[in-house]
Amino acid sequence: MFAHCPVDVKGVGACLFSSTTDTTFQIGSTTVTSNSPTTLSLGIISTASGAVTAVLPDDGTMALQAPAIPLPGGLTGVSGLDQGPLAVTATPQLVGTPTVNLAGLLNSQGPGLTMPLDVLVSSSSNALGSDCTIGGADSPITLNLTTGTTDPPPPNTPISGNPGTLTSTNKGLLTDSGVTLVDNAFAVPGTENCGTDGALDEVIDLDKGLPSAAGSNSAILSGSSYTAPAKLIRRYLR
Repeated sequence: MFAHCPVDVKGVGACLFSSTTDTTFQIGSTTVTSNSPTTLSLGIISTASGAVTAVLPDDGTMALQAPAIPLPGGLTGVSGLDQGPLAVTATPQLVGTPTVNLAGLLNSQGPGLTMPLDVLVSSSSNALGSDCTIGGADSPITLNLTTGTTDPPPPNTPISGNPGTLTSTNKGLLTDSGVTLVDNAFAVPGTENCGTDGALDEVIDLDKGLPSAAGSNSAILSGSSYTAPAKLIRRYLR
């Protein structure tokens, strides 16, 4: 699980791997769920003051590996007409470096993991093109995920995560099982580059209720995370 940790980057003292096996996103008028694993691989640099910096993999792999999730209604937005050439999938993608607060994850205080994302929207017929996204690097969907309780604007109401159960081995491997990360205070921008010259941007936005203001969206991710000393991983990777 730590094969993509950037252990040779100066200062990396730990490796973080998380696997989410139960995901629910509600964005605008659309709710999608997935039980396929989504994984996150990072290196961690910690300072004496307790500050933590995340480092992306340096071996050419993506830090976030997420499955393509079918969108209800497909291209038409009509239930039952979302198969074959009308099928549409959504794939979350990192568009920046996450921010990690390990203490926040464990004590359920504030955001434990902040991720700037866009969502790649793809159709089997390629009608949307190869770079149709919800959000982008200049206007990301920013998830401030917490194991604690959220404080969203209305109409959303607070929801709570779970810090999970922490276990350790004498070699320094930490396993946090049963973690649930939540956020329902984020905004979602409209689509970009959908169809020829963005001709389908407004169609997708109208169908999916985008842009969607903060207080109208939610993310719930459940799974486990693993942290190990970088020196231990170096020993196994070489």
